[in-house]
Amino acid sequence: MALTQEKPRAADNTRAAGHRASFWAVFSGPYLWTSITILSGTVIGSMDSYIVNTSMPRVLGDLGEPQFYAWVASAFILAQVVGLSVAGAWKDRAGLRTPFLVAVAAFGVGSLMCALAPSMQLLVFSRAFQGLAGGALNALGFAAAAAYPEGLRLRMLSLISGVWGVIALGAPLLGGVITDTLGWRWIFLVNLPVCGAVILLGWFALRSSRPSDARRALPVTRAVLLAISVAGLTAAPSASREVAVGLLLVGLLAAVLFAREERRAAVPVIPRETWLGRGPVGSSLLATSFYMATYAGAGVFLPLYLVEVRGESTTQAGLVLSVGGFMWTIGSIFAATRTGRWPRRLALIGALLIVVAGSSIAAQSLLGNLPLVLIYVTWAAAGFGVGLAMLHLTNWALVYSPASQSGVVSGASQTMRMLGGAAGGALMGAVLNAIGSDPDHLRLSIAAIFSLTTLIALFPATIGRPKISVAED
Repeated sequence: MALTQEKPRAADNTRAAGHRASFWAVFSGPYLWTSITILSGTVIGSMDSYIVNTSMPRVLGDLGEPQFYAWVASAFILAQVVGLSVAGAWKDRAGLRTPFLVAVAAFGVGSLMCALAPSMQLLVFSRAFQGLAGGALNALGFAAAAAYPEGLRLRMLSLISGVWGVIALGAPLLGGVITDTLGWRWIFLVNLPVCGAVILLGWFALRSSRPSDARRALPVTRAVLLAISVAGLTAAPSASREVAVGLLLVGLLAAVLFAREERRAAVPVIPRETWLGRGPVGSSLLATSFYMATYAGAGVFLPLYLVEVRGESTTQAGLVLSVGGFMWTIGSIFAATRTGRWPRRLALIGALLIVVAGSSIAAQSLLGNLPLVLIYVTWAAAGFGVGLAMLHLTNWALVYSPASQSGVVSGASQTMRMLGGAAGGALMGAVLNAIGSDPDHLRLSIAAIFSLTTLIALFPATIGRPKISVAED
């Protein structure tokens, strides 16, 4: 199924009514406990996307095996792709209650596995298991909101996005505090009572519902093939020569099989235009992955630089990441007020801010420990740049797609974010593995990683700019 619409579709008249609905309306009458349950699931699903990064220098010091450092995050993200793709279809087949309860329980089990992991390899495996459940919870939250009446649905979607914003602001700092006071394993252990409480809440709050499409096929095979393809192709640079050849072959084979299955599918996981950056939708989705490759990928290694090279605390590292998340929110708010020619300009400015930030941190790593405030300013600029661009990239992907395919494109936008973050983190991990994570080489590794960030950010600023004409903005 291809996306053929070239011009933005007009908004439905019913959407105007949504703006008049109160946010409190989603917590009234029969929606109260359902809304609380879904938002609680969103908190669980989003928290470990941000809270773990600040603890990773301590994890590396405890477990070693630096070649797996980036894969603690990348495995979580890649598994989310599978969970995200499958959970929505499962909800259509079985209703909301059962998939939600299973996803929360699986997230709790994955958290316990992470907390008890005796090696970096087992931690990567456990994070992948946890990511399956996290992706499912994220998909189920949006799917549940889609069942609300028009006015309430828009408010519920806004609240879910707001939860992600709050988590992005507070989770990195919370992760640093927990790591400094209780140890990194408690980042995962605190999930257990929370998951237990949400399971009880969901058991009583979510009523059994009639499936909307009991015959819909679950895209398990295609989602797994996509994750394997990205994992194999991005892990190869970190492996020995013999293993790298095998990983490349596996990744390429999975990519071929995924493409074949996508051509046969009535509803593709990723719109076909995306891979070559064709048209407004495809180019916007492809650019989305590059923005996330830079910001999410580099965000994995910024705490390593702050803690191991500069000697800062994990709490301080978490605060730096939180500032970046805060500025992402500010950038999105500012971008939402810009119209006309400004959206295209802001997408370009956002990429250039990331270029400046990556170059600055690379230079600071080589020059020595310059004042910490420079790191705050630099990462704030990167976060602000991502915020300027991502809002309009997501909006273009939805507005320039046919209304009948808005669900497909919405899911594809989330998937491309995750794939970009996973691929960026894995490639930067390959750089760390190639140069070295020992004290004699770590400073050079960080400089190389953030130089790579700069190069990746140049793509959406140059040949990969979204194909949006000024007349269509």
